Amino acid sequence: MPFDPSLYRAYDIRGIYPSVINEEFAYICAQAFARVMNAKRVAVGRDVRLSGPTMQKAAMQGLVDLGVEVLDLGVISTEMLYFASGTLDIDGGFALTASHNPREWNGFKFVGKKGQPLVREGKLGEIYADADAATPQKVATPGTITETPLLAQYAEYLQQYVPSDLPNLKIVGNVNFGANGKFVDAAIAKLPLELIRLNWNEDGGFPKGTPDPLLPSNRKEVCERIVTESADFGVAWDADADRCFFYDEKGRAFAGYYINALLIEHFLKREPGAAVVIEPRQIWATEAVALAGHGKAVTSRTGHGFIKATMRQANAIFGGENSGHFYYRDFWYCDNGIITFLTVMGLFAEQLKSGGTVSQLLDAYKTNYPASEELNFITSDAKAIIAALQARHPSAELSQIDGVSLAEGDWRCNLRMSQNEPVLRLNVEARTPEALEAREADLLAFILGSGATLRDDH
Repeated sequence: MPFDPSLYRAYDIRGIYPSVINEEFAYICAQAFARVMNAKRVAVGRDVRLSGPTMQKAAMQGLVDLGVEVLDLGVISTEMLYFASGTLDIDGGFALTASHNPREWNGFKFVGKKGQPLVREGKLGEIYADADAATPQKVATPGTITETPLLAQYAEYLQQYVPSDLPNLKIVGNVNFGANGKFVDAAIAKLPLELIRLNWNEDGGFPKGTPDPLLPSNRKEVCERIVTESADFGVAWDADADRCFFYDEKGRAFAGYYINALLIEHFLKREPGAAVVIEPRQIWATEAVALAGHGKAVTSRTGHGFIKATMRQANAIFGGENSGHFYYRDFWYCDNGIITFLTVMGLFAEQLKSGGTVSQLLDAYKTNYPASEELNFITSDAKAIIAALQARHPSAELSQIDGVSLAEGDWRCNLRMSQNEPVLRLNVEARTPEALEAREADLLAFILGSGATLRDDH
């Protein structure tokens, strides 16, 4: 019988354990992956969630019963799944993870050979259909499971991204009880850093709540420690560590939008004229730095599957999302939180060595490119609200790459449906702080007046 359709997202699988996602589904889904991908060797890992061991065991058993050779990666960060796909002789793989979702969730993230992304419009949709139609299958000759730890190889790989000539830095870091602590430690072992480690122990119960650094409530601990420790900056990762977030020495969040701009500028200095991939939520800063670097800014739908596919099509050197995903051509076009940390740390260090501060970098972006934080709304009729907003501004410059983007005079906004949650997301930018405040208030009132409810993200 078909499984709960809410499991099947645009570029991964997520559901509440065990009512929506469970070991039975893990077994069937793993077999569907192997059939659709014609996979003979598959890498399988998991995050730290409490349901992870039995879910991974069931998934690997499904593969073994299908005659597949399984490489057991153990507890990993999601970026290590991509590393495995790029460096091991496999036909693809998956991680049992629900990323930053609350503790009671679990899911699957998939990858093909050499970081190949899977999306619902392609192979991922075929996997979903196969899982719903299939029954357990067992061949005469079972497959095998080989434990394949990759910490040493991954740490060695990361050394190419370690910045040289670093000053002595004091950094507050938070891995939100995920698996990333040991990978960060291995990457920075020889660097002149004082790293103040928060929530570094692996705990799939996530004792301090949902492991999502985008939530303002989850920023407080890092921000306060930065100030009390007089740190140079702060960094945080979500539970599966594929997203990375930064804070200045005043304990203020350095928005992912501005980190995108900072990294685009950096990579276009290395390779002038290269393509970079941006997303439509906010674009004025990223387009401007791409233009200044003689690069080509290519806009993609939001979401890691879409960004990766667009990067491959454009052979883009870098791509970024406001949500903290940052993608690298030289990492098989995949997102990586530690490469981001190492690269941004080098850029922050340059600023500090020149006598500046991280807050001065942040303030320059905030002054030149005022932008809102994302506002999330709960509604039963997102499509109608998006259409009504478009009709409300008939003379605005229009883009429908993802939801609706409108630009008119001194402001611009993007309103889109989330791929992973039943919410409507609003992002606004303007030419001045005053215009931003006025337009954000206007759009908020319009959306609330259209029947939506503002979600409490605190």
